[in-house]
Amino acid sequence: MKTRFLVAAVVALGGCAPLTRHVVRAPDQRLFDGGGYRIERCDASYVGVFADCTLSGSGPRQVLRANLISGDRLYLGGSLTIGPDGRIEAAGCAVPDIADAVVLDCPGALVSAGFINLHEHIDYSYQQPAQPPVHRWKHRNEWRRLHAAERGFEGDAPADAGVRADVSERAMLRHALSGTTSLSGAKEFRAFVRNLGLAEAPLGTPAGLPIADSTFPLDDGASMEKLAASCTAAEAGAVHADPERPFLAHVGEGTDASARYEVDCLLRAVAGKSTPNAFIHGVAISSRQIPQLARQDVAVVLSPRSNFRLYAATAPVIELKNAGVTLGLGTDWAPSGSLTLLDEARCLSRYSRDSLHGRLGAADVHRMMTAGGARAVGLQGQVGALAPAEWADLVLLDTEGRRSLAEVLERSALPQIIAVAIGGRLASAPSSWAGRLPQLENCGVDPRRLCGTERLVCGVDGGRSLTALLQQAAYTIDDTRLCHPQPTDDCVARRSP
Repeated sequence: MKTRFLVAAVVALGGCAPLTRHVVRAPDQRLFDGGGYRIERCDASYVGVFADCTLSGSGPRQVLRANLISGDRLYLGGSLTIGPDGRIEAAGCAVPDIADAVVLDCPGALVSAGFINLHEHIDYSYQQPAQPPVHRWKHRNEWRRLHAAERGFEGDAPADAGVRADVSERAMLRHALSGTTSLSGAKEFRAFVRNLGLAEAPLGTPAGLPIADSTFPLDDGASMEKLAASCTAAEAGAVHADPERPFLAHVGEGTDASARYEVDCLLRAVAGKSTPNAFIHGVAISSRQIPQLARQDVAVVLSPRSNFRLYAATAPVIELKNAGVTLGLGTDWAPSGSLTLLDEARCLSRYSRDSLHGRLGAADVHRMMTAGGARAVGLQGQVGALAPAEWADLVLLDTEGRRSLAEVLERSALPQIIAVAIGGRLASAPSSWAGRLPQLENCGVDPRRLCGTERLVCGVDGGRSLTALLQQAAYTIDDTRLCHPQPTDDCVARRSP
């Protein structure tokens, strides 16, 4: 790994004086391309170099100095102050002079809000087929009827509850190492990342209001029947959309009329509901339905890789974006989806470049991974933007001297992930940082040295050790695949054979 981590000895100081900054005089657009984020130059010496992180000072607060995405701005050489409670106190150009703070100074690094993965079947994401499915079906109930040999992938969770817990937490570790801090679809499991289906701290939803995630909102899980027409008022009223909780539902997963009828049915079912609603997939969404989605403030969670592989299409992303529909991202599951949210974002970017003529900017895609995901489930103001009063859920990436957000997102994989924190506490970091910054409970050093780096991993479920978890044989995904971006050749819409 090219990043060098220089961790200084703890220095007992009466105060943490601001660093001396050497500003390079150059036009901002030549310093860094924010891909749609407004650039604000604080210290240009933090741009165009490999990450070089130094720890100093001590105290209950944290000051992080790096290139920083906060709200709608990208601060070059900005500062982030985190309070003792794990919430952000300040973000921007001002260099704080705080006596009781640990200072993490990282020229060449980029700090972003942690990634929010709004669609994952966590107990199904422990294996991948040798040849993923490609462009065969018009509705999910078509492939669900088939045996594994016919459809080309297993697609089943382990029957044994203990094995199911182990493979789920291994998958959660994969996401945590890759920058995800919040996950929907993690069932009852609590490890490494926030489970947005749980309320309890520290690894539940930050607002304390768990998401209701429905795979079969129209109750077709067992019948596998396809709608022949849009549902009646009575059928729409039978949808179990908890009025008190954010509602995430699989809707319109396919390209035929039945999948479009689902969109109409669910729009009718959530009409008048005051808590947030989001439709996962939405491949079948038509131009007629988009204005209604916008009027009802229903978000759409995209899973383009899985959609392309199964249905040769994905949701009408540009039309949704132009209509002001909130957009989030999710990996779906390992049998047909992405291993990490960074890979899912790259898939969407490839589709944008090749099929949409580049109409999505890097900031558009990044917002789907962060602020858009938070807003989709009512967590804006809690996470997703690294703004004052939000929880410090963040990921620190090595830019490796790159000067555009698009290139950083395109090239980043596990080797470029320096650290991940949830509520201001480390979930993963260089092992040399152990004990130097606040960290989640149950920490250990990952013995695998993935991508050649020794990492501290925190947040292991208290019922097992990290070593025991890594020995789970049923989890067959080779995590060394996290060392490189996943190819995106399957992320362009094609006709079904």
